[in-house]
Amino acid sequence: MRANLKLLNFNKKREEKYSDKWLLKINPLAIAEHIQEREGNTLSWRAARAMANAQIAEVYKELVLEEEELNLNKETIEGRCKKLNDDETRRGRKKTN
Repeated sequence: MRANLKLLNFNKKREEKYSDKWLLKINPLAIAEHIQEREGNTLSWRAARAMANAQIAEVYKELVLEEEELNLNKETIEGRCKKLNDDETRRGRKKTN
């Protein structure tokens, strides 16, 4: 007896996020060079690279959070959420008796 097999095609093509595209285009060495020039070449190359990486990370974080907030707003239809106070968030949810 021969079983009928159904092949499932999964679309593995993931939509690339703007933040990921942006991160690939950024040249941290060029930004570090600009920072050094802006500071009048008084800043060490290591410090300039650290400042460039920190600025890139900050902008990338903001882009990702903005994208995730947009995705969350699209996915949320209707619902309620309970705001937890600081004690509950530190220890996990309170047990109700």
